[in-house]
Formats: sequence, structure tokens, C-alpha cells
Amino acid sequence: MYTILPGSFIVLQAIGLWKPHIHQKYNNNSSSLIYNFWYRFRTFVIFFLIYSFTITGITGLILTTENIGDITSNCFILLSIFAICGKIANIIWSRETIILILNTLETNPCKPINDNEIIIQQKVDRFIWHSTLFYGILTEITVFMITFGTLLLKLPIGTLPYDTYLPWDYSHGFLYWLAYGYQIISVCLSANSDIGFDTLVPGLMLQITAKLEILKYRFINLVDTLKLTTHWNSNKNNKDNLKIENKLIADYVKLADTINETFNKVIFLQFFISSIVLCISVYNLAILDAFSTEFTSIVLYLSCMLTEIFILCAAGNQVTIVSSTLSDAIYNTDWINLNTSTVKSLIIIMNRGQKPIIFSSGGVIKLSYDSFKTLIKMSYSVYNVLQRT
Repeated sequence: MYTILPGSFIVLQAIGLWKPHIHQKYNNNSSSLIYNFWYRFRTFVIFFLIYSFTITGITGLILTTENIGDITSNCFILLSIFAICGKIANIIWSRETIILILNTLETNPCKPINDNEIIIQQKVDRFIWHSTLFYGILTEITVFMITFGTLLLKLPIGTLPYDTYLPWDYSHGFLYWLAYGYQIISVCLSANSDIGFDTLVPGLMLQITAKLEILKYRFINLVDTLKLTTHWNSNKNNKDNLKIENKLIADYVKLADTINETFNKVIFLQFFISSIVLCISVYNLAILDAFSTEFTSIVLYLSCMLTEIFILCAAGNQVTIVSSTLSDAIYNTDWINLNTSTVKSLIIIMNRGQKPIIFSSGGVIKLSYDSFKTLIKMSYSVYNVLQRT
């Protein structure tokens, strides 16, 4: 288990989308083979259930909808699960890249080297954990209302919670409850996949801010840091140490680019689908009775969607803010007690640090608070169009 983002990886491992290093748990070949089989089986099951639910849902939407009211009531969850399909594929296909990012964050020189740096790291880790816990609880409550809450609707036998096309007669008996359970399990697995992905990506972004804050601390306390740092060789001079810090900035930028390139296409898909889902959800709220089961479910669902996008935008915005203040930290260094060559090196590093790190969605949308506000405005505009249709 990695020491960073434990909440995200617990969820991903539980549903079969992340396999920890085998040697951490198993020591013999037979156990490794059994564990590999069990992991691949769970991965296959979640793939089959979620992807088949998406395909049958799209087929049912095409075959059974007759007006815009049917479309808006049937497609808002289906669109979210379609985005989750992309997230699942992204996590599995990018496993090696994610491991590389995690290993970089957990080893020197990114690793905290004194008590003050550990405090900086722990502060960010606690914030990520609380955010993960909040989003996870909100999502679990929402999926409970959307799935098991359908029992409160007292649907007649033969009517499923979600309109899908199934290749068997589910009008009665065991086949009906099989189809019912299939839909409930698929939606629950989709929600938990969403929790894992939607806390992993912003969590990695916020880890960049932790490392940048540590780097700022090292620059502000440069004179003491160069004297007390133990993970460098004692015979290195100040200029050599600053070369390492300069390279560290470049490594953080490269690491941010790697995170951005790994997830930006799926994040763009999420932004696009969220804009549609938000306006459809608001449209459905306008035509439902207040405080009914369906109304409460959609309110919770809407809260999850807004939280999901806000966390991404807030994390991206925080990375940009912290990286843009790196030059200020260098400026506040104790220049008087540094020699000329060290000062020249700091000026070079300061120039490098003037360009902030920016996360984007598909290379088009900058992850920031302004993007979140733009999404809300665009969703409201689409909602007005739907209302007039």
C-alpha cells in the first residue's frame, strides 16, 4: 500500500481496478498465481457489468424514448456511467505511469527531509484524506438513494429502475430479479469506480502542491537547509545543491505534465458530460414534486457532480497558485549570507519558477475556479434551451 492517497487505492483495490505489488502480500508462486487470477477475474467482472450496462442502456435509450421528457429522465445517469467507462480504462491502461508518479513522489529528493517538511506534507495529506472521505460518503449516500431507493417507488414486477435493452424476457420471476440485481450492482460498482478515480487525480495534483510547498520552505531557509541536509553528500558545495533544486523544479514540471497527459482526455470527457448532466438534472428537478424520492435522489446526484468537478478545478487552481509563488520564496531567501555564485544560481532558478504549472482538460479547458464558474453558466444556458423545447 502506498503511503500517499491511501483512500483512493483502498477503493480501487476493493473493486478490482488496482493490483498492489504482489511481493507485499505473497511470497510463493502458487499464492501469486491465485492472487493474479482473483484480481483479473474481478477486473473482468467490473468491466463486463459496467460496459454491458452502458451498451444496453444506450440501446434502450434509442429504442424506447419517444420525447425529450423520456430522454432527460433516462440518460442523465447513463451519461455519467459512460464517462466512468473511460475512467476505468484510463486507470488500467495507465497503471505503469501511475506507479512511476507515485514512486517519484515517495523518494528523494521529493521526500521530506526534516520535521518541518514532514508537517507540510502531513497537512496536505490530511486535506486529501478529508476530501476523499467527504466525497466518498456523499457518493455512497447518493448511489444508495438512486439504487435501493427505487424499492420505495414500488415498481411493478417487470419494470426495471433503468430503461435498458436486455436480450431476455424479464417480465416476471427469477429473470426479473436477475435483471434488477444486475442493474443495481452495475450502478454501485460504477459509483465506487468514480470515487477511486475522482479522488486519485486531484489527489496527485495536490501532492504536487505539497512538494512545491516543501521546495519553497527549502528556498526560504536556504542557508540552514544547505548546512543541515543529510541526503546529499557532505562534500557538495552550495552551487551543486542548487543545481539539484533547479533540477527538482524541472522534475516537478515534468511530473505535472505527466499527470496532465495521463488523465486530461478523460477529464475533458468528464467536463463535457457533466455540462450536459447538470442541465438535465436541473431540468428534471423543475418538473418533479419537491421532497419526493426521485427529487431527493437527483439533488444528491447533482451535489456529487458539482463536487466532482469542483475538486478537480480547485486542485488545478491550487497547483497554479503555489507554483506561481515559487519565485517569491526564492526572493525572500537570506541573500546576504550567500556567495555570488549561489546568488547567480538562484536568479536562474527564479526565472525558471516564474512560469506557473497549469493543468488543463484536453488541452482546452484550464482547471481553475473560473472554469468551474464557466461550466455552471454553460449548463444553465443549456437548461434554458431544454426548458423552451
